[in-house]
Amino acid sequence: YVLNIVQRLKKEFEIVILTSNHESNIYEIKEILGFKVYSLPYWFKISNTPINPLWYFYLKEIIKKENPDIINAHMPVPLLTDIVTYIAPEKTIITYHNDVVKQGFLGTMGRLYHLFIGDTTLKKAKAIIATSKYYVQISPYLKKYSAKISIVSPGVDLKVFNPSVKKGFLMGESCKKIVFVGQLSKSHYHKGLEYLIQAFSLIHKNLGKIHLYVCGKGDNIGDYKELARKLKVDSQVTFLGFVEQKDLPKVYSDADVVVLPTYSNAEGWGMVLAEANACGTPVIGTKVGGIPAVVQNGVNGLLVPPKDSKALAEAIEKILRDEKLAKRLGHNGAEKAKKEWDWEILAEKTKEIFRE
Repeated sequence: YVLNIVQRLKKEFEIVILTSNHESNIYEIKEILGFKVYSLPYWFKISNTPINPLWYFYLKEIIKKENPDIINAHMPVPLLTDIVTYIAPEKTIITYHNDVVKQGFLGTMGRLYHLFIGDTTLKKAKAIIATSKYYVQISPYLKKYSAKISIVSPGVDLKVFNPSVKKGFLMGESCKKIVFVGQLSKSHYHKGLEYLIQAFSLIHKNLGKIHLYVCGKGDNIGDYKELARKLKVDSQVTFLGFVEQKDLPKVYSDADVVVLPTYSNAEGWGMVLAEANACGTPVIGTKVGGIPAVVQNGVNGLLVPPKDSKALAEAIEKILRDEKLAKRLGHNGAEKAKKEWDWEILAEKTKEIFRE
């Protein structure tokens, strides 16, 4: 999101990037793709969140040195955004992607974060950019600040993701191809892959030759493979591992349907579904988070209740059996991408918010 926006803003703005350093974990100032980047070290991580109690001093010094007119800080990952908003609230515009939604102890920590820190950050910020009106309405943290919220959704690079992408990346026997793309780590449990594997086990005998391709890596991949084995579908489920960005359009184009069975508001939008749609591929999502802002049921895809393997199986079967429906959903998705998710349009909206 950040990379696509800043590449289109650099003609009018001088842009400096502040981020944490996940590679060498030292304090570095370097140039990446023509941008000056401050990479900050962290002491440890809680879930996916890097933490360093000294960041306040780093950030105060950097902000004083660079003297920015605008700070565009991104949530929900805690601390960096909270600190810069505390230091310079009158300059900070927050881009809010999704709520912090976790299970168990981390869920309690997330709620406490919103209560004691996150809400204050949103209150102090000069303005807020959210990814959809729909998410503003369902988020218990965003809706009370609707008066200072503008909408700029994530986008798709239509030069890369489009219906003319050459097919043939997913080699093998001729069959109907179902695709899942997402992180397979325990911290991304909410992606709901287990419900897709269960749904696949309900329909694999009804539809002849079908195959499920899973794209992604993470520390929970063993559990997903074991589930496929227990349900006796492991011979029809292929885990492709990490798929490079340049190959994702080919995966989407080869797919007969792309499925994202997320089951929590941690899914702020659903980039996978938008990218697949841009390639002319029908999609299936769940009625949670920001997904209904991407998928209009019966128009560019189908929506099902979360954690409902049976409903998911029925939706997959409906698309795979009805070629006319699949073609219409895919065509509508590609048209929606051109009208609503072109990064050029979204960058222009961002410029207007910054100018104002």
